[in-house]
Amino acid sequence: MGKNMKKERGLGSDGLRLLGVETSSPIFSVAVCDGERISAALQMEGLGRPSDFLTDLIEKALSSSGLELAHVDGFAISVGPGSFTGLRVGVTTVKTLAWALKKPVMPVSSLEVIAQNFTGSSDPVALFLDARKGKIYTALFASDGARGIKRLSEDHLVLPEEFLKKLSPKTVLAGDGIRRYSELIASIGSNKFIRAPEAQWIPLAEALCRLAASRWPAGILDDPHRLVPQYLYSKESDITGW
Repeated sequence: MGKNMKKERGLGSDGLRLLGVETSSPIFSVAVCDGERISAALQMEGLGRPSDFLTDLIEKALSSSGLELAHVDGFAISVGPGSFTGLRVGVTTVKTLAWALKKPVMPVSSLEVIAQNFTGSSDPVALFLDARKGKIYTALFASDGARGIKRLSEDHLVLPEEFLKKLSPKTVLAGDGIRRYSELIASIGSNKFIRAPEAQWIPLAEALCRLAASRWPAGILDDPHRLVPQYLYSKESDITGW
């Protein structure tokens, strides 16, 4: 993701109007924020053609916020890892809008978006998303006090058994990999981990917008023309049908 970034002159977060799009999970969400204040937030589980209902979701969120698309200062997009189909739809949509409107984009890891659901947690948090092919997407996070959540690792594609064995006791697990690998988790030791409620597994556009708004003054933005999803799988991986 870093190789696609370039330095732009930053805008202050106060009064910054962003449209955030999160499509890395089966639940698509869109939010509009003014600084870190959310003025509209909608979500919908994918039905029909993903591109069609995402466009509808964007239109409804903008209408609810009282803004027109041309009035936003930029876009925030969750670039993965996650659902290959969802990420393609989300990134393509934002890329097209940003390019047409000549607006900047801030890409954010979907794992980092999920981690915002655990602000204030006294225990370390391990994202544990099913990546298929016997692997998981993961990253480690921990509370950073009043500042929210901090990263302890980069996003990785790993074997679940190797990853679980390295975790410290009382680590919080979050993600649909918990369902896929429930027997493996139990065999390593159910008492070692805290399983987060499923509601906290979902990345939401509200959290994405707040993250992007807080980072916008630094001015690290992406060129829409080069914006790509973060799959973590190599180009040589067979991902047909995902």
